[in-house]
Amino acid sequence: MKICVHSATGGIRNVALQESAMGAGIVTYEGLFFIISLSGSVMLSKSSRTCDLSVMLSRSDHIVLGGCVAGKLIAATPVQVVLSSFIPEKEKRESKGDDDAPKDIRIVDPPPP
Repeated sequence: MKICVHSATGGIRNVALQESAMGAGIVTYEGLFFIISLSGSVMLSKSSRTCDLSVMLSRSDHIVLGGCVAGKLIAATPVQVVLSSFIPEKEKRESKGDDDAPKDIRIVDPPPP
């Protein structure tokens, strides 16, 4: 199954970003950040998970930062995400039914402030 993230709004706290596509290192930022842009994809299969998400964030003092998501994004405020999901043709041919669908995706409420 492939999940495509098209956009998101809301606030997150403490984010780990890979600052370069060439693997220049992972930097962790702490505090409250507002999502300007979130896009990318998550590919799920029985044996693996591949995540390729890019995010652009803003602090309350209007400093903007961004990069490839290198860890969890934890909601600090209500977050709305626009996404789509589909099963690639190759998986459709190999699939035996809904029993193959991943069961570990879950939506959770943000922690209280």
